[in-house]
Amino acid sequence: MFDAVLEVYSETSWRGFTLDAVGRRARVGRAALYRRWDSKDDLLVQALEARSPLPDPIDTGSLRADLVELAGQLLRGYRTTSGLVSLRVALDARAHPELLARLTDTLNRSRVLAARTIVHRAVARGELRADTSVTLLLEMVTGAVLSHVLFALGTPATAAEDEAYAETIVDATILALAPPRPNR
Repeated sequence: MFDAVLEVYSETSWRGFTLDAVGRRARVGRAALYRRWDSKDDLLVQALEARSPLPDPIDTGSLRADLVELAGQLLRGYRTTSGLVSLRVALDARAHPELLARLTDTLNRSRVLAARTIVHRAVARGELRADTSVTLLLEMVTGAVLSHVLFALGTPATAAEDEAYAETIVDATILALAPPRPNR
C-alpha cells in the first residue's frame, strides 16, 4: 500500500494525490482506504513515516565520522522514491502550508533532533565551540547534500563517490566552524 502512495505522490504531487488514485494503484477499494485513514494527509504521513529516509541513530564518537555518516545516509535516502517524495512534500508545503504542515513537521522532527544531537555531543567533547551555530553547521552539511542530489547531472554516484563527497563537505564544514588551535 505504502509503495502505491509514494508512487502516486511522486507522479502527481499534492494537487493530484487522492485516495482514489492510491486505491486504483494499490487495487484497493476506496471504502477500505477510508476505514483505515481519515484523509489523504493521514495516509501520506503514515507512508512517509514508514518509508522515509530518516537517519539511523548515529554516534561514532567523533563529529567528523558522525557528520560523514549523516551525509551518507541523506545521500542514499534522497535517491530513493520515498526520499524524492519527502523533497516534493517539502516543496509542496511552501504552496500549501495549511495542508502539509503536519507532514513537514513529521518528516523534519526526527531528522533535526538526530542532527542536533550530533552537534551537541561534539560541543560536549570539545570538538566545536559552545557558541557554534547548530543551525548553520547542519545547513552547511545537509544543504550541500540536498543541492548535490538535486543538481548533480550524469550517471548516479557510486557508493565510493558518495563517501568521498560526504567527507569533502564535512571536512570543509568542520574547518570553517571548528575551534581555533591554541598557539604554542
